[in-house]
Amino acid sequence: MIINKIKTYFKNKYLYWLSFLLPTCIFASYFLYRGQEILTVDLGQQYIDFLSFYKNNLLSNPLNFIFTFSNGLGSSFIGTSAYYLNSPFNFLLLLFSNSSLPIAILLIISLKVGAIGLSSFFYFQKFFKGDNKIFALAASLAFALSGFVVSYNLNLMWLDSLILLPLLLDAIDKLFEQKKHYFYLTTITFLLWLTNFYTGFMVLFFGLLYFITALINHSFSSKIIFHYFTKSLLGTTLGAFVLLPAFFEILNGKINSDTTLSLGFQFAPYQALDKLVIGAFNFTEMEKGLPNIFLTSIFTLLCLLYFINQHFSLKEKFTSVILLLFLFLSFSFNPLVLLWHLGQYPVWYPARFSFIFSFYAIYLGVQVLAHTHKFNLTSKIASLLLVISLSIFLLLSIHQKEFLSQTNIILTILFLLCSLLIILFFHYKWIPVIFFGIVGLEVSINLLASLDNISYQKNFDYANFTSNVSQTTTYLHKYDSGLYRTEKTFTRSDDDPFSNNYYGVSNFNSISDRAAINLVDYLGLENNDNSFTNNFATPLSDSLLGIKYNIVPIKNRRNLPKKEQVVFTSAFYRPDLVTNTVVKSFKQLQIRKNSSALPLIFISNTHQKITFYNNMPATNQNNLFSNILGQKLNLFNSLYLTNPSKLKNTKHSKNINEYKKIDKNKTANITFNISSFEKGAYYLELPSNLTTNVTSIIVNNHQLNNDDLGISSKLLNIGYYSTNTPIKIVFNLNTENINLNGIRVLQFREDEFNKIIRKFNQKQPVTHQTSPISLKINYTAQKNETLNSTIPYSKNWLIFDNGKLLQTHKFAQTFLSAPLKQGPHQLTLIYVPVAFLIGLIISIISLTLLFIFKPKRD
Repeated sequence: MIINKIKTYFKNKYLYWLSFLLPTCIFASYFLYRGQEILTVDLGQQYIDFLSFYKNNLLSNPLNFIFTFSNGLGSSFIGTSAYYLNSPFNFLLLLFSNSSLPIAILLIISLKVGAIGLSSFFYFQKFFKGDNKIFALAASLAFALSGFVVSYNLNLMWLDSLILLPLLLDAIDKLFEQKKHYFYLTTITFLLWLTNFYTGFMVLFFGLLYFITALINHSFSSKIIFHYFTKSLLGTTLGAFVLLPAFFEILNGKINSDTTLSLGFQFAPYQALDKLVIGAFNFTEMEKGLPNIFLTSIFTLLCLLYFINQHFSLKEKFTSVILLLFLFLSFSFNPLVLLWHLGQYPVWYPARFSFIFSFYAIYLGVQVLAHTHKFNLTSKIASLLLVISLSIFLLLSIHQKEFLSQTNIILTILFLLCSLLIILFFHYKWIPVIFFGIVGLEVSINLLASLDNISYQKNFDYANFTSNVSQTTTYLHKYDSGLYRTEKTFTRSDDDPFSNNYYGVSNFNSISDRAAINLVDYLGLENNDNSFTNNFATPLSDSLLGIKYNIVPIKNRRNLPKKEQVVFTSAFYRPDLVTNTVVKSFKQLQIRKNSSALPLIFISNTHQKITFYNNMPATNQNNLFSNILGQKLNLFNSLYLTNPSKLKNTKHSKNINEYKKIDKNKTANITFNISSFEKGAYYLELPSNLTTNVTSIIVNNHQLNNDDLGISSKLLNIGYYSTNTPIKIVFNLNTENINLNGIRVLQFREDEFNKIIRKFNQKQPVTHQTSPISLKINYTAQKNETLNSTIPYSKNWLIFDNGKLLQTHKFAQTFLSAPLKQGPHQLTLIYVPVAFLIGLIISIISLTLLFIFKPKRD
């Protein structure tokens, strides 16, 4: 009897299982074939670090999700969690070890791809009866392995929205069917905001457009409109505990970036049709490419045939074509690009809503399949003309785009011809099975052809890196339990502090603190719109930012087997760390102590405004330290490079310090010979335009790394020298002209600095971190003083002095500060996430109202 029940269950539900298992297995099989290597680009250099942090803190230290010093210089983590980590699939991470995280991520993405197929089938199958439901299975497979999923699967936090998209439309449909599903639309709206508010907004916006078209096609009903907006509003307010803090964090970061509105197009709209080709994807397309709208050849044709199908009314066709064209033009028309992307042009991964276009096009194709037993002559002729036109268009595009190969275009045309045959012989008994087989074959080939264009990191590289770095940070926590920052002279990713459990400086996050980025830019550290690192640091910047320990690689690690070696994405040349004390050496890494590091919270005599200057990092570092001490200091000796010792194949231009090649076909360089002034670390202050595209720089036979200098001047460490040591600086010209104005050699006066900072630190109180969101300090002020810090300012930080709340201020335009009066102080700093708490109250009220007004009959 049990066996019969099982048989009956699988007979009724086997298509549901197939809709989940097929895309899961097709997707996972590709990466199993590649040795389970799935880490690439942001997934390997950002998301995995957040996921590691999630795994290590969710159960053991959940307060870190409110605030953590691992997030850049220290910042709220609520917005980051809302964007990257709120998917329920992430609970699976708890079942895996840190070294197995790449495999865990592969499993999660594969399951999400399968869930996209399952939810799509659940929605599409309602349009079919009996054996024709295999068409719904084909449609669900086409969407689950569409161009967007294949190309952007690495952005796993977006995939939950694709799972929920069909369910949102189903919930909207049920409003018109007068079916009583009180919680359905509210729940889906809430889940879209919860799992990823960014793509969730896109899906909900499309849901609004879909609702409007449905409303036009049906008779207008004020009751339906009321239900749609009230349930959507309730779902939104239920997610207020996520949305409110995320909104304020975005307001503090990305909204401050420049966005220029223009009425132009980013590309000619017709070019998007090139992405209908199999394998139309490569690395360049991730950065600045066309929308990924691949949806299989047959559904491309069916979508277009919808508009000549006699079953649908003129009104239905009109609303559908308007919506489809609106989605299509949104890929390239600037105002619409901004509308879909929350007012920001995407940095990498263009057209992030393209999955909506693919889904809607497949949806229109499903409508054709559901209402067609046999295609009429008009549809057959139209299909023939469409196949011919698309084939000619694609053949003419062969040499137009880098991602278009002749093989893939021919394959696409073959699938178009197969699709034409299916339409011509649609009445044939086995067509549903053939239809499904063709779709399955095409999406599989597209997956293979697309992802073969992308390189992936080795899993053992990630495991080796995190294992070795975590070994050093674990030792450090036992060696020194205080509050300080740690940095490295190498990186795997800019988010290494998250995956290796330490408080650092480097950070890569779409939700960034703009003030912190501006500050590190003034200090000359590497940065861009949403990331910064400790590259181009000096002992002074290290000390200012409280970097008490540096982790450096040991040279003989190269003697180890390759699979055991720690592999870096980038390494920083820091001979200026030679005087730091070695704390502990491990197999491949070494910990060095900076005894001159400022505490993260310190007492200063003054609180004067600091002026920072563009492109003057040494001056800015010096001014910041002078302000902290309350006395004018000059910690850098400097020498401008103005008189070259030798010119090879170059000559002076009309302007001072500008040079040009004599013979464009021969190598050319400019050499400066100087001697060191005093013993210490030396730096080259270099304008941002002098990258390797312009010049390669060699100092005493060591080539400097000036590949990427960002948008402001940087300090490049050129060595640690004794007095009167010859320093030979050679600029090799990689262009015809070069401007060396403003370049100077700087020597850091380390001995003088150490005397000053150590005397200053002796008077500083000890800060105790009592939890991730609270700090305690005991201090007796001999006079009125200022509590300063290098903790980024936030109104969420509350400082209590002997139980009384202090008024906080900004120090150095960036950091937390508060005045202290003469006398004893018991200071408590608490980070209170006000927006989160307000949002939580709103969510609780909404949940209460939801149940209070729930109809009894439901």
